Amino acid sequence: MEPSSSTPPLHPYSTDGLILPFNPQGHTQDTNTFFLCRTLRSLGVQVCRVSVVPDEVATIAAEVTSFSNRFTHVLTAGGIGPTHDDVTFEAVAQAFGDELKPHPELEAATKALGGEGWEKLSLVPSSACLHYGTDPRTGHPFRFPLVSVRNVYLFPGIPELLRRVLEGMKGLFQNPAVQFHSKELYVAADEASIAPILAEAQAHFGRRLGLGSYPDWGSNYYQVKLTLDSEEEGSLEECLAYLTARLPQGSLVPYMPNAVEQASEAVYKLAESGRDLMEEGQYAQSHWWHPRSQ
Repeated sequence: MEPSSSTPPLHPYSTDGLILPFNPQGHTQDTNTFFLCRTLRSLGVQVCRVSVVPDEVATIAAEVTSFSNRFTHVLTAGGIGPTHDDVTFEAVAQAFGDELKPHPELEAATKALGGEGWEKLSLVPSSACLHYGTDPRTGHPFRFPLVSVRNVYLFPGIPELLRRVLEGMKGLFQNPAVQFHSKELYVAADEASIAPILAEAQAHFGRRLGLGSYPDWGSNYYQVKLTLDSEEEGSLEECLAYLTARLPQGSLVPYMPNAVEQASEAVYKLAESGRDLMEEGQYAQSHWWHPRSQ
């Protein structure tokens, strides 16, 4: 496959495409897509396309070529390791008409990992760049760098490793010119009954705001979660007022998702701050354990 000479189109914001080489037999469950989309959005990056492809060199290579021409960044997740089905390095090399060669720094890194059996990780496209970052959990440099070729970044597929690497490499993708704002509303009303109101709201705000509707049949507190997304915080507040005035009276529910997890995080942060837990008790009781609007 010939290397591409074209560059991604210019956008008012960064656009990313995600490619996940994945086992089609369903032996593993994907959690990486959710994390990548959410984290990249917090960095001002819009994920425009997610592609799940089998562990096949030609298929991955074709997708890499296509995505590289269309998006600011391309992130692959998976297919990096010592076994026969870890073919992402080879596929990316093929996508750009490159070849695999041992990299001296990676050879040293694989020896530190244990040497025997890990040699395959040192074979990367000859034009590859290495990015070293700091593990946010330990404060120490990563033992193995993130590999990129042109605008394609090759992440590990193991969810815990992927999260740590992206958290330590946020600077590679951060777009300070853009900040996305989001708000969630919880409605105790049937989705069909509020659909006309939602359609009117979307038509009213147009491209200034994205309005999503997600029914939840398993919740005892609400029936529909509404998501409001915009680059303008003022548009969110306008839409909130618009919906509050038009949704059935009393249907907006003050609900806090993952309340227990948020409470635990707050306790840990408070403990680390050195502040007196007893003095904060009244605040904790009133703030952590009672639902509130988002």
